[in-house]
Amino acid sequence: MSILKTNDKNILVSSMIKVAHITTGLETGGAEVQLMRLIAALDKDKFEMMVISMDRETYLADRIRELGVTVHSLTLRKHPFALWQGYRMLKAFNPDVIHGTMYQGGVFGTLCSPFLKKRPHVIWTVHEPLEHYDQEPLRKRLQLRLWGLMSGMPECLMYVSHLNKEQHVPYGFNNSKAIVIPNGVDTTRFMPARDKGLAIRKELNIPDDCIVIGKTARYHRQKNHEGFLRSAALLSKKHDNVRFMMVGTNVDDSNETLTALVKSLGLEGKVYMLGNREDIPDIVNAYDIATLTSLGEAFPLTLGEAMVSGTPCVATDVGDNAYIIDDTGYVVPVADDQAMADSWEKIVVMSEEERLALGQKARQRCLDNFTLEQQTKQHDDLYSTLCRINDRAGDLSGATS
Repeated sequence: MSILKTNDKNILVSSMIKVAHITTGLETGGAEVQLMRLIAALDKDKFEMMVISMDRETYLADRIRELGVTVHSLTLRKHPFALWQGYRMLKAFNPDVIHGTMYQGGVFGTLCSPFLKKRPHVIWTVHEPLEHYDQEPLRKRLQLRLWGLMSGMPECLMYVSHLNKEQHVPYGFNNSKAIVIPNGVDTTRFMPARDKGLAIRKELNIPDDCIVIGKTARYHRQKNHEGFLRSAALLSKKHDNVRFMMVGTNVDDSNETLTALVKSLGLEGKVYMLGNREDIPDIVNAYDIATLTSLGEAFPLTLGEAMVSGTPCVATDVGDNAYIIDDTGYVVPVADDQAMADSWEKIVVMSEEERLALGQKARQRCLDNFTLEQQTKQHDDLYSTLCRINDRAGDLSGATS
């Protein structure tokens, strides 16, 4: 048995807490990768876990299996009756906690919960940013309203950013039991390693005297890669020694939209599109400046990964970007290509010593506030509090409200 201290009282909890994670899918997006990292970091002697993905089999599913955690992929789009299969899997596992990642995972767990033996505690984690959501199809907007009507049913509604918590109120989300637990950076993987970054630059034949501005993000309209390239073109007119690197799924030479834009903007030879890579910690160390030009975000982990690696950041004012960066970099208005280029330039013209000092300041802010260790402890405390033997309403003080 293990002991949890809450409000100065020792509370007995069962030796193994069974947690069923249900996710909409396991593509290589930020929410999905963070789920894998959280599962890897949680104490396997305290938590028995399983994962249900409502979508198809993926590489990330295999990565989670390598951690010794069972993953079931329902391929719901092809097999609508797979929801029944998912319910049977939950019933067999008999979880103490159902933790839904993204809307559909939480909704499915909520609907299954009353029919399971233990009547498990249900948590929803909401990652989705809602900037420009009024431009989404009517179907998605109506669906979000439905999720809002159901949002009072789980025992805990978890957001990854404070702004995202506020954004969901107009859509009817019940935040009376809401908390905020920011994403956390794995500081055992991301750290200053300039030698590895220089090796990446050498591999790409980037001249030694160049400043590299990097963007880590999958290709998606909301990530605004086109805006990144337009800002790059503006900066290149003033500084010929700047190079631009983009890393992420579908961000490579086979992307006809991006390759055509690189050509039309006169950026050939200055832009490197590396696609999906496993060596992101090394690549981030190849950046002199990390950036996000997104039209919407919640809590983009790529900023924290760059910051803890000692790289200063410039990002658009979406999600919690301003809170994350604070005074260690720059935040600019959304879709303002000139403002982005101007803020990059402020760091480009710094001396190497000034850039290193700004990067060190960014690293310290991340270490103080946004580590995977901190995020894992908050989840551990939350699960343990919910699963007290007397099952009374819990004090969620382990999370940030």
